[in-house]
Amino acid sequence: MRIENGGWRRVLWLGLVVILALLPACGGRGGVTPPPQTEGAGPAAEEGVIELEFWYALSGTTGEAVEEMVQQFNAAHPNIQVTATYQGSYGQIMGKIWNAIFAEETLPHVSHLGGAALVGKTGAAVPITDFTDGDNGIDRSQVYDAFWEYNTADGQLWSMPFNNSVPVLYYNRDLFVAAGLDPDSPPTTWDEVIEYGQALTQDTDNNNEIDQWGYNTHKDTHWYISTMFLENGAQIVNEEQTEVLYNSPQAVEMLQLWGDMVNTHQIMPPGQHEEAKGDFLAGKLGMLARSCAGIPSAASDAPFDLGVAVIPTVGGRDPVEPIGGGSLVIFRNDDQAVLDAAWEFVKFMTSPESSLYLSTHSGYVPIYKDALEWPEMQTYLEEHPLQRVPIEALQYSHAIPVFQALGTSDSALRQAVEKVELGAATPQQALDEAKTVVDKNIAEQP
Repeated sequence: MRIENGGWRRVLWLGLVVILALLPACGGRGGVTPPPQTEGAGPAAEEGVIELEFWYALSGTTGEAVEEMVQQFNAAHPNIQVTATYQGSYGQIMGKIWNAIFAEETLPHVSHLGGAALVGKTGAAVPITDFTDGDNGIDRSQVYDAFWEYNTADGQLWSMPFNNSVPVLYYNRDLFVAAGLDPDSPPTTWDEVIEYGQALTQDTDNNNEIDQWGYNTHKDTHWYISTMFLENGAQIVNEEQTEVLYNSPQAVEMLQLWGDMVNTHQIMPPGQHEEAKGDFLAGKLGMLARSCAGIPSAASDAPFDLGVAVIPTVGGRDPVEPIGGGSLVIFRNDDQAVLDAAWEFVKFMTSPESSLYLSTHSGYVPIYKDALEWPEMQTYLEEHPLQRVPIEALQYSHAIPVFQALGTSDSALRQAVEKVELGAATPQQALDEAKTVVDKNIAEQP
């Protein structure tokens, strides 16, 4: 396949950057047991077995779970055999897809990608609605709307939700108790985060330096500041996707609040997001905003009683839980039988049975609205109660619009946060500068 418009090279290059924003990837812990088999006739193969190539980007025990799911599919579909290949990180797998498209090399039949909807504009992918809404389709109403919106670009649904996460608040229950806080009542608003953070922030060795902080976020700061923007009624981008809108008063108010946590209330250390996960696990941080994908590893690694809560919000407003994670893309093929086989595989990998299996072998959430009603899920949550929090939080799920300059936007927002934390700019100045950079990038899009 050949893409004539060289401008799409920029589209996929931006996709590489988007990965860092959308895909916090932490594998689950524990042994891997096979997922339940689901029946599927598969497309007819007139001349032997249809062989499919599947690329994926999940490692560790989560990657092992993916491999097990593929093996179960192969066992249940003798006329379709899938070879699954781990292709490295999300950025690496997108780079390989980029190279394959524009070097006219062979693409996999199915790939696991982040920012997947951006690939649609290259002409390389088949809209997933060609399959979901066909005779062998699914009932899309069973899946949260935010997951479909997360896989949509320019009004077209391109990919199938697979492994997804939302931000949550991790907290050290032991530090709560030591600070006189109720560990069963974590903060629900940002004002309460400040209040709790002030109690948790301490100079434990009396050397006039803070060595236990109240609050911090993981390094993907754009995700958390975007969450705060949305909770306060700000927008990320206009409907036409011709300009970003996060230098509005509502957005500036939230970045001001973020800066106040650092410079006024002094509950968050400036510029230490790379170290935040380690600080939290070392007992030097009371609360941490991070992807729910890390819950299994944190529960295993933390030498203290771990708590998890829905991400806080602005007082009087519902939380906003922006979706992150990866999706499955089917690439174009001249053979309809191959496309049908690829869909049979994607349909299996994203079925309720497989969604249950993946979510119980990782920190990712199931994509189905009725997941909490599944008997197997109820049994699992009795043994792993922390995992209930992000699943219940899906009632507040939201998709940040996927637009061509999203990677640039996320980078600009991280820089804006850093400037405010370090006192290099006011929130208004930092967001005005971010808007200038991103709007220029949007204008340069093909």
